[in-house]
Amino acid sequence: MAHLPIYLDTPHPWRQRPAEYVYGGAFQHNGWFQNGLPRTVKKPKYHFIWPKDGRNGSKWGRMKDILRGTGPDIHVTISADKRDYMHNRQRRARWAKHTALDDRGPDGALKYRLPWVESGLLGGRDSRKKYDHWTRQYRKPHWWMCTDAIYQGSNDGVFPDAVRDMRGNWYQDTF
Repeated sequence: MAHLPIYLDTPHPWRQRPAEYVYGGAFQHNGWFQNGLPRTVKKPKYHFIWPKDGRNGSKWGRMKDILRGTGPDIHVTISADKRDYMHNRQRRARWAKHTALDDRGPDGALKYRLPWVESGLLGGRDSRKKYDHWTRQYRKPHWWMCTDAIYQGSNDGVFPDAVRDMRGNWYQDTF
């Protein structure tokens, strides 16, 4: 006989967390774990993620970013299931390299650097550069650098609606 579910009002539905790769210590081995239990993964899935910075969100706008050399970099994530790439993507503070302003825990970024990331011959960039949301380029940090920007409504405007400075203070346009 089939069981009829009884649904109750809840603010957040329960979902099973995606599997995460754990680097073991002295008493635990490396591997994929889901809900505290080891999971067998035959072949991990690698995904190329192209984050949006709030401006030029369309495909043509992002293609123009490539031709101009602006906008965020494309990066690689790893997951046990091909549908988990959204959970394992890097947060905005990680790909912009402003991690001092983000107090959340670790994200799904790789724990090691791929060989071509910092190689100038292969198109890599200096690891000391951070993303400036005002100029939309990776630059050496300076005190007037814009660490985050919010564009609301139409992204056709030249200036963002709100910006955050290097100290984490937000400034919003009043009009």
